[in-house]
Amino acid sequence: MKLLSYMLFSILILFFTTQTTFAQDSLEVSKQKAKEVIEKYLTAIGGKEAIKNTQDRTTIMRGTAMGQNITIIAKQKAPNKMRQEIKAGGMDQVIIFDGEKGVMNVMNQKIEVKDKELEALKIEASMDFMLDPESFGIKIFYEGTEKLDGKDVNKIKMIMPSGLRSFSYFDSESGLKLKEQKEMQTQMGLGEQTLVYEDYKEIEGVKYPHKIIQSFGGQSIEVTVSSIKVNKGLADDLFVISE
Repeated sequence: MKLLSYMLFSILILFFTTQTTFAQDSLEVSKQKAKEVIEKYLTAIGGKEAIKNTQDRTTIMRGTAMGQNITIIAKQKAPNKMRQEIKAGGMDQVIIFDGEKGVMNVMNQKIEVKDKELEALKIEASMDFMLDPESFGIKIFYEGTEKLDGKDVNKIKMIMPSGLRSFSYFDSESGLKLKEQKEMQTQMGLGEQTLVYEDYKEIEGVKYPHKIIQSFGGQSIEVTVSSIKVNKGLADDLFVISE
């Protein structure tokens, strides 16, 4: 009886070990495939060296939302500083990330960005985070292929250190990113933002989408990039957070 119990226990251990090893192998395959998709994307937009050589960037976008004209001016400087100014319907909003802290100024009120929102802002501020997402503590997984507007796309899942998830869809043929879905933590709770990228154009050796459709909370905004300037020597003063 004891021998039978031991044999059954051994079989269970063997089964568990086999299943665990299989799961680990599948996980590694998924990560490797995700890296291959990201690698193809980086090559498609200009290559790693061109991305690394981008030390600062100023992007101006214009569009409309709820009948109001919107202008967005985003300034970024390596390694991870960002200033974003949004002008809409007579209201101005400024978001600054100095590499460590983030603040949002809106209607003469200063709001400190914290926790999951700060984590997202840090990643958003880093122009080259796609070169090595895992160095930011991001887990990447390949989710297979899907159809998007008649095109075959590779789906990649990313899990942030906070647990927030994002899903990116890359054209299987061109390698370009066509769509992104992000979980976002806001003061109103957890929400989902969808971004559609179109009309890629090359600027200083790197391709950028010049049409972006953003959806969040039932609202949709379509913006067109009117200008991208690269390596113009943006001053550090632009990213200083005043006390």
